[in-house]
Amino acid sequence: MIFFIFILWFLLAESIIFVVRFLLRKVDIELWLKIIIIVLEVVISIALAYLAMATNVGYWFISPLMFALNVALLMDASAQVIYLVIRIFHKNHKRIVLLSILSNVLGVAFLTFGMINMQVVSPKYLSYSSSKLSNTYKVAFVSDVHVGSSQTLETTLNTINAIKNQNADFTIIGGDLIDEYTTKSEMESVAKAFGEFTNPVYFIRGNHDLTGEVTINELEASLTSAGVKVVVDEFIKLADDLTLLGREDLSNSNRKKITDLVNPCPSSYLLVADHQPFAFEENCKIGLDLQLSGHTHAGQLFPLNWIYSLAVHSYGEYRYQNSILNVSSGASGWQNPLRTEIGCQYEIITLSPSNN
Repeated sequence: MIFFIFILWFLLAESIIFVVRFLLRKVDIELWLKIIIIVLEVVISIALAYLAMATNVGYWFISPLMFALNVALLMDASAQVIYLVIRIFHKNHKRIVLLSILSNVLGVAFLTFGMINMQVVSPKYLSYSSSKLSNTYKVAFVSDVHVGSSQTLETTLNTINAIKNQNADFTIIGGDLIDEYTTKSEMESVAKAFGEFTNPVYFIRGNHDLTGEVTINELEASLTSAGVKVVVDEFIKLADDLTLLGREDLSNSNRKKITDLVNPCPSSYLLVADHQPFAFEENCKIGLDLQLSGHTHAGQLFPLNWIYSLAVHSYGEYRYQNSILNVSSGASGWQNPLRTEIGCQYEIITLSPSNN
């Protein structure tokens, strides 16, 4: 149902573009101006994607229209490029009809890919070694579940079950388990699912956990009741050679300074879970070995990951001094059922003694 609703919004956006195209049908536009128009369409499309992902657009018609216009403008720019190539070999054609067909076909295909991509969640396997470790551990990390926002509840519960079947020694929920669109019943369903894990599960806060209709107190009470340990600016001794630091979210003004936190086991391998990756260098002041973060969704909408990567830690592995940061693409998305960037993922990390 949601898919067809987004198709309708896309067709509305395409209709707006078609009207503009129709009004300009008799205008002879020079090639250089056509190229500028294509570039402007791409820039506006990126701006719409950024605004839609960076802000919570409360009006029901503005949010989907922004996403639809993002796709429509991007596909129209692509259609314009294809049209210019076709024009080299064949000049006798109806420009408006051809552009409309191309942009609509590309748009529907792009939307279909994005919708499917949002519902497919895959494991990403990582391995790290250290002389601080005496034993081998398997750690599961899942961030940005955003229950009820972009995926069906069935997809979310299937993901949680798949993580459980990995039989990790420890599972870390890396923030944004819920958001503004999560109902209390959906929250309770996922809390119950995590409560069925046989090995310890830890939860750290994300920015959306702190702002939803379901309060952070309700969420954490439900998780605690299910047996999930809530960690807020606290060190947890996972094993003699492995320590977890779960950070309060960066958006909370009550978040402690990293220098105020004292590691009780400084000789052990320090694993830091911090929802937002932007304080990585600051967290390194306490000599962390590996930080696990999410938050960015790897952009979620093309080409935001590429744009983000120019300025911030957006996705994948980063190194600073002797510390490593791995940013997850997240197990879901936010505010819309469309993911046209890197797919949904959770991480399975093997930590083992080094051979040195």
